[in-house]
Amino acid sequence: MKLRNTAIALGVGAATAAGLSLLKVNKDLVVGSTAVVVGAGLMISFKDKNDINLKTRNDEYFFNRAQDKFELADYEEAILDYNKALELSPTEICLVYSMRGNAKRNLGDLDGAISDQNKALDFDPLYADGYFNRGIAKFKKGDFDGAIEDYSQVLKINPKDSDAFFNRANVKKEIGDMKDACEDWRKAADLGDDDATKFLREHCE
Repeated sequence: MKLRNTAIALGVGAATAAGLSLLKVNKDLVVGSTAVVVGAGLMISFKDKNDINLKTRNDEYFFNRAQDKFELADYEEAILDYNKALELSPTEICLVYSMRGNAKRNLGDLDGAISDQNKALDFDPLYADGYFNRGIAKFKKGDFDGAIEDYSQVLKINPKDSDAFFNRANVKKEIGDMKDACEDWRKAADLGDDDATKFLREHCE
């Protein structure tokens, strides 16, 4: 099954995880990223040249720079900055762990990706994006039951998350459960998901 990528968040660029062209990915809010890849590169350069005082390089600085590097698909360098952000910040780290997990996933380190999402969820068991992103990693690893469980957990936290319905439907289609897949696509379509409406027409009517 061909899978789908979507924007990371707020329309700031397409995620580039291979083999996910129909699966909606990366639910975390991108902070400080620019709208296009060229802009991200300029932003990194600007930060490096103008933030000479190391005292100003706090956890937010490294997190934002990591996000820009993620935009450029420079995942290894992004991970280094996420690591630094985690060293400097004892709080507000769910998003950092989750985004580092996404970077690891995009590098093919699925066990590391799942581990980072677990760490995010250890800090906040109601962090829906951690379940969502862990579901993607589990899907890529072939743990379809685990992916379905994670998307179901997202929907317990936010029953109107159309992306979770859409992704869960795609996983169910992958395992041949078309009846439940159609039900999830229908729920996503009712929430305004155009792709789900298209899939309903193609596979369920």
